[in-house]
Amino acid sequence: MEFIPTLQRWPDPIKKLVLTFTLIAFVGVVAGGIMIEVTTHLTPQGVIHEYKGMKQSEMSQAKEMKFPKSNKEMLITTHNHILGLSSIFLIVGFLYLSTIGQAAWLQLSIAVEPLISLVITFGGLWIVRYAWPPFVYVVILSGTLMIATFAWMCLVVMKACISK
Repeated sequence: MEFIPTLQRWPDPIKKLVLTFTLIAFVGVVAGGIMIEVTTHLTPQGVIHEYKGMKQSEMSQAKEMKFPKSNKEMLITTHNHILGLSSIFLIVGFLYLSTIGQAAWLQLSIAVEPLISLVITFGGLWIVRYAWPPFVYVVILSGTLMIATFAWMCLVVMKACISK
């Protein structure tokens, strides 16, 4: 039973609004990814330095000194990202689920994945900072999955908005 018509059947003005929102959300997340590259150089050691700080011996040779994030900085980062991104992931996930073309179990798995990875990624940064720096590999994997599945959903939603 179909409760909501598929996105492809929504009225054109609503599809244009959805397309605009999805494009802006996509650009915003890409900008966040660029910021991650700038601050960490997309390396495990870069992530560790960004949150745990550098050892004294590393600072003398570094282009930029990195100090450990305080509890307040960690809380602000976690709070802002989890609240902001969970809302965007929910909206885009809902829109993605309203498209057609994939098996229901796969589509639901993809829609839920960014929300799960959000908790693992930002919770994992606490583990990297305070408990076990090698957990950075889990953080990188979950962050990559989060961005990849979000990008996939955005592309599918945008394609549905422009198809007749």
